[in-house]
Amino acid sequence: MKVTSFGEVLWDDFPSGKVLGGAPLNVLVRLQSFGVDTAIISRRGDDADGEELLRQIQAKNVNTDLLQVCKECDTSLVKVILDKCGSASYEIVYPCAWDRIVVEDAALQRVAESDAFVFGSLATRDEVSRAALDKLMEKAKFKIFDVNLRKPHYDTDRLLATMKRADMLKLNDDELYELSAIYGSPYHSIEQNIAYLNRLTGAQTICVTLGGHGAILYKDGELYRHCGFRIKVADTVGSGDSFLAGLTYKLLNNAEPQEAITFACALGALVASRHGATPDISLQEIESFMNPA
Repeated sequence: MKVTSFGEVLWDDFPSGKVLGGAPLNVLVRLQSFGVDTAIISRRGDDADGEELLRQIQAKNVNTDLLQVCKECDTSLVKVILDKCGSASYEIVYPCAWDRIVVEDAALQRVAESDAFVFGSLATRDEVSRAALDKLMEKAKFKIFDVNLRKPHYDTDRLLATMKRADMLKLNDDELYELSAIYGSPYHSIEQNIAYLNRLTGAQTICVTLGGHGAILYKDGELYRHCGFRIKVADTVGSGDSFLAGLTYKLLNNAEPQEAITFACALGALVASRHGATPDISLQEIESFMNPA
């Protein structure tokens, strides 16, 4: 299995120090731990933060051949603010190195060879990276759009155009309601708004996460649900990214949708129970968490 992602690589700046992050990278780190061939298409600064970022990504065995170096902009540093429940908010500087991703032939070839291509909305905020993503999407077999709204770094017209090109959408319930209202939905329930988004975009797979209450997966006209796992939250940073990685891993392995969403919810919960975006979690540990003896 081969998965490539596009977008932000950065340092999450916690009160306790800097941690490697960025949603597209977090998804790959988790997939790599399951044995998937992964590669990141992004851009780092020509600075000490960029050198350390490269070293740490390589240490996680994610392919960095397509990680470009930017002379004009710094490596991205994002201030993370945690509330008393462990939920995170972010202060994201613009511009930074991953706003300047350009298209390379090797990246086009890698995307064409991949089973899935993962990207989010954040890396579409600048016209340079946006143009690169547009060309890469033309080569992708299966396009996964992690909507991941971060105000003020998105444009709703551009979001809709991107969703219409995606095969699979992943967003949380707040994002679903926000976008449904913007795009004229008259509905009030999650299920109705998922159906509305399906009709609007044509995406045949839509997953909506519900925080500690699990997730709903729409796939090929059917709805699948999981009510979540009860855990003590350490912080929520990266839990949605690991959820997406788990869901992608199972769906690409042709698992039944219910099995896929259960696995993804378990993985997301385990990540939220620990500090940091990509704590070490094995497949065996996930299985034991889902089915304790």
